[in-house]
Amino acid sequence: MHSNKFKKSYLACCLAISASQVGLVHAASSEESSGAEDNVEVITVKGVRGSIVRSLNNKYNDSNVSDSISSEDLGKFPDMNLSESLQRIPGVTINRNQNGEGSQINVRGLGPQFTRVEINGMTAPGGGSAGRLGTNGGGRGFSFELLPSELFSNATVTKSSDASQSEGGLAGLVTLETPQPFQHRGLKFSSSLQGNYSDTTDSIDPRAFVTVSNNIDDKFGFSIGLFHSKSEFRSDGAENGVWRPLSVIDPDVDPNSPMGSALVANGTRLYTFLEDRENTAGTLALQYSPSDELAFTFNSIYAELTNEKAAHRNDIPLEHLGVKALQDSLVIENGVIVEGSFDNVQHRVGPRITDIDDTFFQTSLTATWKPNDYWEITPYIGASSREANRKQSLLSFKLNNETGGNVPGILSYKVRGDYVDFNSTLTDFSSNPEDFSLNVLIFRPSEDDAKEVTSKIDFTRFFDHEFMNKVDFGLRYTVQDKEVVEQDYRIGREAGWNPNMGPSLADSMIMLDYDVDGADPSFTHKMFSVDPNGFQDVWFQGGNVSPTGSSLVPGTSVQNRASSAALNSYQVEEKTLNAYVKADFDWEELTANVGLRYVKTTQNIDGFTTALGGIDPIAFESDYSEVLPSASLRYELSEGVLLRAAYSKTLTRPNLPDLAPSERIFAPDVNSATGQRGNPELKPFTSDNLDLSIEWYFSDEALLAANVFRKDLDGLIDTTTFTANRDFVTQLSPEVFNGDVFFTQPSNGASASIKGFELSYQQPFSFAPEGILQNFGFLANYTKTSSDADFGIENDVRSAGLPGLSPTSFNASLYYDDGTLDAKLSYAWRERYLAQTSDDFGEPRFMDDYGQLDFSANYSVNDNLQVQFQVLNLTDENMVAKTFVHKTGYLPYGVTDLSRRVLLGVRYSF
Repeated sequence: MHSNKFKKSYLACCLAISASQVGLVHAASSEESSGAEDNVEVITVKGVRGSIVRSLNNKYNDSNVSDSISSEDLGKFPDMNLSESLQRIPGVTINRNQNGEGSQINVRGLGPQFTRVEINGMTAPGGGSAGRLGTNGGGRGFSFELLPSELFSNATVTKSSDASQSEGGLAGLVTLETPQPFQHRGLKFSSSLQGNYSDTTDSIDPRAFVTVSNNIDDKFGFSIGLFHSKSEFRSDGAENGVWRPLSVIDPDVDPNSPMGSALVANGTRLYTFLEDRENTAGTLALQYSPSDELAFTFNSIYAELTNEKAAHRNDIPLEHLGVKALQDSLVIENGVIVEGSFDNVQHRVGPRITDIDDTFFQTSLTATWKPNDYWEITPYIGASSREANRKQSLLSFKLNNETGGNVPGILSYKVRGDYVDFNSTLTDFSSNPEDFSLNVLIFRPSEDDAKEVTSKIDFTRFFDHEFMNKVDFGLRYTVQDKEVVEQDYRIGREAGWNPNMGPSLADSMIMLDYDVDGADPSFTHKMFSVDPNGFQDVWFQGGNVSPTGSSLVPGTSVQNRASSAALNSYQVEEKTLNAYVKADFDWEELTANVGLRYVKTTQNIDGFTTALGGIDPIAFESDYSEVLPSASLRYELSEGVLLRAAYSKTLTRPNLPDLAPSERIFAPDVNSATGQRGNPELKPFTSDNLDLSIEWYFSDEALLAANVFRKDLDGLIDTTTFTANRDFVTQLSPEVFNGDVFFTQPSNGASASIKGFELSYQQPFSFAPEGILQNFGFLANYTKTSSDADFGIENDVRSAGLPGLSPTSFNASLYYDDGTLDAKLSYAWRERYLAQTSDDFGEPRFMDDYGQLDFSANYSVNDNLQVQFQVLNLTDENMVAKTFVHKTGYLPYGVTDLSRRVLLGVRYSF
């Protein structure tokens, strides 16, 4: 068998350091005589250095290429948001929501849907809120806002797959683990209470957690955790949107002239994003071991998230045909109108509102049975559900003339770096709400219900053989069911309506604070908008906001758009059967595993087709299978130096809305029509992956590592077109349409490759002279990634970099831990990346380079009481968005002013 000399020395040193620095908590071990090395594996220590020790130990012992983050103590994860912690791992970047908070992760340049997240062995459900406005995304990517970090003890990102791991993570696998009672000896208790202060809302929000764990003689144990928080968020943005040729909006300008082809800022607007969030969550773990050969574990986790989001938008968009450019005012530089004035521009006010009640519940039962020295059998059964009820609405008012058209007025703007300052002769969005009347009130409530049942059984056959260590094999069967039901209704204007027939914005108005750091200082610091809680009684009979309600206002009516809602309603049942075998080998300094995983997927998909008001159900069934090979090598080149190599084939299934067989046909003319379709026959994306790495554990708690990787992807989804004959009744003449409809549809076909390297370094300052410097340490990592994609379209922006891929990212942390005080200063930075392939008018949106500095500290008053302090976004950074125009380059899109958040609290434990 291979030598464990370095491993034993390294772990013993780590244990000694942990014990001397921060004290240790005894751990349970079912085999007291198995030796010091086995006992070391399950010891739990406190503080920053204890977390680093455990994470480094996990990385050293894993047969795969992986990195992990461990809790510093029971109920004390390094960051209050799991994604914020995971971004410290090489190759991991995070997508931030409009508040600047980490929401989803990217692994090695691939977006959230390509990473499988598991909680205690089961799929973490996707389908969380997507986009900047919190709409129903329906994707497979997991949103980390749902679950607080206090509930977890460990998070591991595995970047190379092996056959025993569940498929679905083309980019990688994130495994989240909640605390288990057998991890600790005896009774453990921990509680924390924090105040969370935001400098934009000027409010102090509570955040509380309590956990109890008890291990009774390694026979029975329980662990309970409870969490509750309330949070207010606010961020302000100044945007100009995408850029389009002037001739697109002003018909009087020659499109072939330099002026006509010059680019104009399309959507000058102000944003205030408000969010009230309440989160309640809890975990329960029970463990029972009647003998050394048999153990049972029950895990349950519950989370409820209530969100009230409002994206208040005041805009003056240059998007409607008929805008008149005041040509003498235009200043054109390099084909871009950097300054100018425009007449006959629409002025609009109103929020997009998304109220969400999101409930998640998961429970599982597993057993570990060792009938003899050669066999281990692990059956598992689990179930989960996630229900999200969303109330989405758009409350839009605009400046109208007597017939409902645009009021003549002049918009002027001027580009200044990342900012596009603008003003209007008609409004400053703070002083004349009575001039704004109804545009449209739109409501789209939806119910999103996802369920999963998983059963599996794993077998391990151990061998007392010179080379073969063990063989793992097993079966897994999963049934997932996703159903989305949407409604669509609105208050719209009827023929003959005019602004004098109903209320103005002033009848249901609120005033909001507004401030963007660096924006034009002459602009107002207040803006008006629609009151989300005050418009109902003004517009709806009896305040009954529903498709069966009626309007109070003459010239308007409640319009039920059932056919439109049907196109966003669907149900997908997905059944997967998996079988795998994996063999582990051990030759002196070399360990290896090879394996195969067989995956068969069957999908039953229901949706609707519509033709100008007609609604017809449509159903499809599809199936496919894949064989996923994997192999990995781990070689101890010398004491403390490891070489790793890994190959795997992985897959990710398409997002569910793309599978829905909806068919939308737009109003045709006499001879032709256009349409959009989903594609229930989409197949999964696949990737062949290669990893090569070297790791040097050159001293206690220290690591220098390098990894190179490559992914070759196939089957990426793109949009294709086709023609099909349709026969249906229309509202045009002739009343019956019979002819070709030109459809667009998502389809597999594009290919891409991703390659890059990762560098990691960490070390305590043990080399420093005796004194305070030896309590410091440093961690850093750097990732370089590039992609080469073929979408078959010239100048496709994705060919230069896939969505979510930052060419460069790095993290650095300086920490201090003397046993009484531990503190950490962390900086995370990522380069510009493609955030949305098709934003306004089909143009791409990029997020610019972004770096954030965070600080946290814990001071131990005594063995039981700690004072906690944390500052997020210490330097008060803004998020900057850009858009890209071929042959022109990156142009300003908008700036969002984020919050600096300060947390202060206490933690009591024993």
